Amino acid sequence: MQPLDDGVYQALLMDLLLASALLALFAYVARLSRDVRGVAAWGAAHFAYTTGATVLDAIAPIVAGAGHPGLAVAVMHGGVMLACAGMAGLAVAVTGFVRQRPLRWWELGLVPAGAAQALAVWIGGGGRDAQTVALTIVELGAFLLMGWHLLALRNRPERVPARLMVACCAVLFVLYGSVVPGWSRGHFGFGEIWVSVDVSIWFMLNFCMLMLASFRAAEGLRRSAMTDPLTGALNRRGVEDALRSRAHPLAAGAAPDAAISLDIDRFKAINDRHGHAAGDDTLRRLAETVRGQLRADDLFERAGGDEFTVLLRRSGPAAALEVAERIRAAVKARAMHAAAAPGEVTVSVGVHADAGARVEQLVRGADAALYRAKQQGRDRVVALADLADDATLDG
Repeated sequence: MQPLDDGVYQALLMDLLLASALLALFAYVARLSRDVRGVAAWGAAHFAYTTGATVLDAIAPIVAGAGHPGLAVAVMHGGVMLACAGMAGLAVAVTGFVRQRPLRWWELGLVPAGAAQALAVWIGGGGRDAQTVALTIVELGAFLLMGWHLLALRNRPERVPARLMVACCAVLFVLYGSVVPGWSRGHFGFGEIWVSVDVSIWFMLNFCMLMLASFRAAEGLRRSAMTDPLTGALNRRGVEDALRSRAHPLAAGAAPDAAISLDIDRFKAINDRHGHAAGDDTLRRLAETVRGQLRADDLFERAGGDEFTVLLRRSGPAAALEVAERIRAAVKARAMHAAAAPGEVTVSVGVHADAGARVEQLVRGADAALYRAKQQGRDRVVALADLADDATLDG
């Protein structure tokens, strides 16, 4: 093992210090956004990769220079295994971050597969050159996988940092691939300029990833401020924000044209008989049931207590009544808490549809119809238009 130039040695140590700081930053962002996948994994994987590369390129030569060749070989192989696992871990972290879903078994298997490649070289008696080849193969594959996943981030504000990360992956792919032609001539090293460029690109890559993680964390905090923590339904602020974002003059049919108001019949008796835990369970299951009857662009709000409001778009009176009846029937068909049987918990529902009305008018009309549904015996759907017709007939 040849000793490194002082400039290369210092650059590697600075890279390791930077990776330590980034590990702490990504851990902090991950704590702020516990529901965002891949953030902490990126910081840990980058730290592992940087540590392994530093062990390979800096620590192992120092151990060899101190007169411990056997130990230096073991340190070198261990460093490559750590670097391979870390590089594969970066690709896995990007996969989890972009897709925001549980990782599949073969995706999780990339990390041990990367380390196994270096272990196989060690067991096979390969030296530093063979391990350099193994690490480069893992690096090039990881850059391709990361770039492919990052191309899926097309929405603002994630698009710009994601595209920069794709560019960084492309540059690193070319940079690391540039050493491949030298393998046939026995050239496996790199110079100070190569290391400086490498460190700079990795800094940009981590900076962009930190931006993406921060955007996701801020979005998670924003969503938590817009939703009811128990049921996941929108709160008043969330509804107002959604209406502002949809009510663009060029967006045809953006404004709601029907409202549904509903609440749980005799909800206080449920709390008194079964306890508040059952009451909370009822609210959660009710929210799940209602959401199952709605379209993606309908708005579902917990107005307070056991009262909920649904705002429908592109729904005439007949369609709104159909949705309301589906909700009522779905709630009645399901056990709304652990101690309840299907049919024990019911809802009363009021409906008001008017394409020319403001949201406040729609909700007031639906509330008036809900009040009449309660008066008429509960567990039923009443439309405001029906009340107007009844009043006309009575007159």
